[in-house]
Amino acid sequence: MKVLLAVACLLAVASAQVQVTLEPGAKRGTFLNSIQQLIINTTMMLYPDGTNMDQGIRIGVMTARNDLCKISNPDTQSHNSIILGKSCKKAFVKLYNEEPDRCGGVFCDVLTDVESKTLETMTDLINAEFDSDFFDLIEERFINPIMEYSCKCSGKMMDAWMGCKQNIGDADIWATLVNFGGFDTEAEYLGGMDWKEYWVDFVVETVPWEGIQTMLERTMANLCQINSDIKRGDSKCYSYFYDAFNTLFQAYMKSSGLPAATKKRGGSSANDQCTTYDLSEFMDMGMNITFGDIKEAVEEQFCVEECADFYQEEFLGCCTASMVQDEVLEESVKSVAKDIVEVFSAIFPEDEEAANTGFAEYIGYYNEAMDMMRNPTCVDTSVSYDMTPCTVDNPCDGLSGKDLKKCKKKNKGGNDEGDDAADACEGLSGKKLKKCKKAQKKNKGGNDEGDDAADACAGLSGKKLKICKKKAKKGNKG
Repeated sequence: MKVLLAVACLLAVASAQVQVTLEPGAKRGTFLNSIQQLIINTTMMLYPDGTNMDQGIRIGVMTARNDLCKISNPDTQSHNSIILGKSCKKAFVKLYNEEPDRCGGVFCDVLTDVESKTLETMTDLINAEFDSDFFDLIEERFINPIMEYSCKCSGKMMDAWMGCKQNIGDADIWATLVNFGGFDTEAEYLGGMDWKEYWVDFVVETVPWEGIQTMLERTMANLCQINSDIKRGDSKCYSYFYDAFNTLFQAYMKSSGLPAATKKRGGSSANDQCTTYDLSEFMDMGMNITFGDIKEAVEEQFCVEECADFYQEEFLGCCTASMVQDEVLEESVKSVAKDIVEVFSAIFPEDEEAANTGFAEYIGYYNEAMDMMRNPTCVDTSVSYDMTPCTVDNPCDGLSGKDLKKCKKKNKGGNDEGDDAADACEGLSGKKLKKCKKAQKKNKGGNDEGDDAADACAGLSGKKLKICKKKAKKGNKG
């Protein structure tokens, strides 16, 4: 009996080690099915038996988590960080202790999720039956949480890094990397410099952090602002761009002839007529599709009168207008791209010519795309598009980091009377807001001082009340 029990236990253990077979949820032959096959390969690399994370990867994640979770643990916030060193650890602890956002805790949160949620998320993506299910998961598990955090914290985190990066060489991680990373410490690109010294200088001085900071701040300002084209709710522009990406994906699938994984009766949500681009001939002939080919195919539908409303709503709303008209963002993108090419060329001088050629080509595409989207008009038809940026009620909405601090400082009690009067109704809602705005409108025409002034300033107090009454009084005298 004992022998049978032992055999049963051995069989149970052996069965637990059998690899789990993962099968794509999308129908065979669809584009989604091929994407899921790639995810399956990655999943099996991370989880060789289909359940437990690869030991080497698990140890690496666990080590990083134990180190970086010191930031969000009051008992270990004073301890040294192997990865960040003393200065940056202190900077991110300070951010974590700031209520209510707890920005500095992101490292711990992400690594904890990697350990506990990666397998579940990848399995759900593999099991998705339709394109819409797959992209809903991406939005729910990745886009929304990442952007919600970034809108609150990306600027603050960047400011903290900019203030502490000079001392990153003090971190113990450099010794670990050089000892166990298998790096060539006498490589030609080092120019005779010590390996650690070279890479610390690279991280601190060579990487174009100033341009990256500007690019990040302007990108977040545009992505995190309220999409004012939507009259109800507080939908952010990052949701608008994600929806636009989904529409483009459907259009690409249809135009390239790739089979989509859609519900039988659902079909494509993209406008069939306006997103059918003639690209199949290039793919069938095995030809490379150039930017010019894509642009020409899109413009052909872009200028069809029946498609104008569709393109205005799906691709050229106020979010797009804000993004493409942001010249500071444009210049930072070009500057960072140029700096990265220079860095790449310094490390790989044999590829310098190819890097410069590629840079010139893609910057040309970028300029062409910006010019087209800033002034989307058609010569042969009467089609034109409204490229008005989103209306921002609060001038600091969507900003973060240095931009947010500058904006708040600029708008804190330093405005002239006109601006303060315009903000007299700020903070009101419902009947009080309507009453305040109505009274302000009357005041411009010269109404009785007492009642109108009282109405215009209803619900205000302190400095705003005094400014509002003064403005209303001046308006009545006029």
